[in-house]
Amino acid sequence: MQASEARRFVVLDFYRFVAALGVFIFHLKLIDTGISPAWNGSYGLFVDMFFILSGFVISYSYPSDARGVRAYSRFMIRRIARIYPLHLLSLLIFVVLIAVGLERTARSTPLDFLYNLLLLQAWGVTDHLSFNSPSWSISAEFFCYLIFPLLMLFARKLHPLALAAVVAALYLVLAHGHLPIWQERSQMYGANYDYGMLRALPSFLNGILLAILFRMSQPYRQKRVVFAGIATFGISVLVLNVFAKPDLAILLFSCAILLTAVGESAFVQFPGARLLGRLGNTSYAIYMLHDALLIAVFKPLWTWLGLGPDQFGLFALACCVVLTIIADRTYAYFENPARRLVNRLADTGLVSSRKVRPVAAETSLRFENPERAVN
Repeated sequence: MQASEARRFVVLDFYRFVAALGVFIFHLKLIDTGISPAWNGSYGLFVDMFFILSGFVISYSYPSDARGVRAYSRFMIRRIARIYPLHLLSLLIFVVLIAVGLERTARSTPLDFLYNLLLLQAWGVTDHLSFNSPSWSISAEFFCYLIFPLLMLFARKLHPLALAAVVAALYLVLAHGHLPIWQERSQMYGANYDYGMLRALPSFLNGILLAILFRMSQPYRQKRVVFAGIATFGISVLVLNVFAKPDLAILLFSCAILLTAVGESAFVQFPGARLLGRLGNTSYAIYMLHDALLIAVFKPLWTWLGLGPDQFGLFALACCVVLTIIADRTYAYFENPARRLVNRLADTGLVSSRKVRPVAAETSLRFENPERAVN
């Protein structure tokens, strides 16, 4: 990838913001059994869109000349700096919630704490969710990060059509192959602790495929294409609110991401980019903190106010606003500073190690705007 091509896709950032709130609504609706079925959408499938987006943006940002142990180490440090500080904070928050008796449903043992600390909780090592339940997907992404260079090497060796066939086959086998690790057909789309990292794998590779197709789209980049992408994403949201059709959702997510990226790349600066980017920045904190706030604030508030199912819409909207504000401040005062600190300390260590190693043995890894990656 040419350095001049590096950019931030702010509309894709906004999709992540919408998807994170969708996952929150998916969990918030459980506060009352009488809530209308109109709210009972399959918004949990937005997690699979996160995996696709991650594969797309990370592979788009990954230099084609990255090779060797040093490049891999630098890549993993960048990814850990991105996901781990907030993961650790949310894990410690749940330790406190459990200690004070607010969280009574989770089966969280010292061994579970170790699994969560090491980001192994989605690797089939346990038979239940624990502590910050949504963090299983971070464990699944961590697995994809570990094997990312192999995925990139594999993807670059194949023709895009062949890679598309492999991605389709992975979805088919893992989601519909009646594998013994899952008891029911399509259970892959509901997997979390039970080998959730395999759920992430086809979507992450799908994102890599989309990045390859995006690079091939140079002759077709026109502004109006972005509106087709936005419309497709809107359709996917409507579909998830009515049908639990995971395969259809994956197709719509993929088309929306590719069309949006192709169209947005034709803009010098997308209208409202600053606001969209800021909302996108909140998405990770929304996802990682929403369960703790649901337990400690939103559920008690629902009960204290004596609200009923017919008032859920306004209550959900207010909760989304509060959650977004908290996530925005978390990004500004914790998440981003912690990421920069980890990267700075790692860079200092790498510079120090260079002083005692021959220059010829060094392989550099250059990220265009590494702090601005979508995920």
